[in-house]
Amino acid sequence: MDRLLELSYVAPTKDQFPLQSSSWRNALYDILSTVEANVADNNAIILFRHSKFVCTYDKFPKAKHHLLLMCRNYSTNPSCLMNVKSLNDLTKKHLDELREFHNLARRIAAAISGDAYQNSFKIGYHSIPSLHPLHLHIVSSDLDSPCVTTRKHIVSFSSDFFVTADEVENHLESAFVDSLPVAVRAQRAQDVLDSYPLKCQYCSRSALNVPDFKRHNQICLKAKTPNKEERAHNDNGHVQLNSLLGWTSKRDLTQNHRASGRKRSRGDS
Repeated sequence: MDRLLELSYVAPTKDQFPLQSSSWRNALYDILSTVEANVADNNAIILFRHSKFVCTYDKFPKAKHHLLLMCRNYSTNPSCLMNVKSLNDLTKKHLDELREFHNLARRIAAAISGDAYQNSFKIGYHSIPSLHPLHLHIVSSDLDSPCVTTRKHIVSFSSDFFVTADEVENHLESAFVDSLPVAVRAQRAQDVLDSYPLKCQYCSRSALNVPDFKRHNQICLKAKTPNKEERAHNDNGHVQLNSLLGWTSKRDLTQNHRASGRKRSRGDS
């Protein structure tokens, strides 16, 4: 029997997450260390553990359902995603593994929602993540959570700042050199985060502020559930790419290689 069919979403309390080891920026590494230290399947912060990947609850969920899928951090993990920190580390060589990663996320969303098409979930990445390593958000579209307190919390999931799994696959498929890394257009992504309007995902009503957005979000009764995965194809069936994704130039690669060489020669860590 497929273990995914037995999944039940039971969000843990914040005190069930591991204590912060050092900087808050290491929060996901702390979670991954806990995953490997606890071989039992009864850890409250883990929804599903795979031989290569693990699905955990988000400590500060931005919707009724919010999960993170990550590559497990143990030395013999065969996944080529294990040392990937962000979208900027991805190349076409990662594509097959990413498809497996994304398909697992879609299956988890389907199991949680009871919907084979995951229409009530967004599956993707923040173009500029706050934390490393690479983590895939599996988040319900409602954005209904006490943890949604700022404009950034809303826009980071409702705009192009949120890059869908399909868009990442489509971008990598378009690569003309297998070894060329993705480059997120950081300034453009920041501009989206700063200027994208607060508007209802159901009826496109503009909100005055975050409390106004949250009040309206509770009462909007539009029938169609927003589904960001649909953005990967337009009405003519043509593949769409996210405009925030580009490619690292050969010049940048050369400069990065030289900088790394200088750093090693100085003995910098």
